[in-house]
Amino acid sequence: MPIQEDYTANLENEDFGFLDNAALNGFEHETSSFKAETSEAPKNIDVSNVGFSMERKNKSKKPDGLPSKNLMAERRRRKRLNDRLSMLRSIVPKISKMDRTSILGDTIDYMKELLDKINKLREEEIDENMNQMNLKEIKPSDDQVLVRNPSKFDVERKDQDTRIDMFCTSKPGLLLSTLSTLEGLGLDIQQCVISCFNDFSLQASCYEAIEHRSVMSCEDVKQELFRNAGYGGR
Repeated sequence: MPIQEDYTANLENEDFGFLDNAALNGFEHETSSFKAETSEAPKNIDVSNVGFSMERKNKSKKPDGLPSKNLMAERRRRKRLNDRLSMLRSIVPKISKMDRTSILGDTIDYMKELLDKINKLREEEIDENMNQMNLKEIKPSDDQVLVRNPSKFDVERKDQDTRIDMFCTSKPGLLLSTLSTLEGLGLDIQQCVISCFNDFSLQASCYEAIEHRSVMSCEDVKQELFRNAGYGGR
């Protein structure tokens, strides 16, 4: 009977899938190790995350307390801006206030004033060029004739005074040659009015000795003045 009961118990254990003590101990050991692994895994993950975050924070800080690159770039940008504002203050003659907005506004007004002056100067230059072109285009027509006053040689005598009035085309050296001719004719110039602008004009009052009058007449004096002026004798 005992043998049958053990067999029956073993059969019931096999039918219902019950484990023996050795198998049960092995199963408990596996479950305990699995729990240990699952309980330790979050700890490992947390440690790695903490290390990564600490490393990232350390990278954000410069060694020896130096500022970051972004901070240095911002300082350089502000310095350049301040330098340019100082340059504008030195160039613009009228600065109302020293703040940034006033400096920029005064600079814009000054630039507009300069542009207005430039436009006015250009307009004046264009008008001047147009006037010069109009003067060049004005030419005398074929019907227009340049009229010159005719040459004139008048000689009058009264007592010892001889009056000479001559008008002719000017040429180089005509004044000196005329004075030399009058001196050669024995005429001593007392008063004389001379004009050499465009044409030659001479009005002279001369003293003439009586003995010269018997030798040369008024017509002879005219002919000498004609020849001296380059007109030839008449």
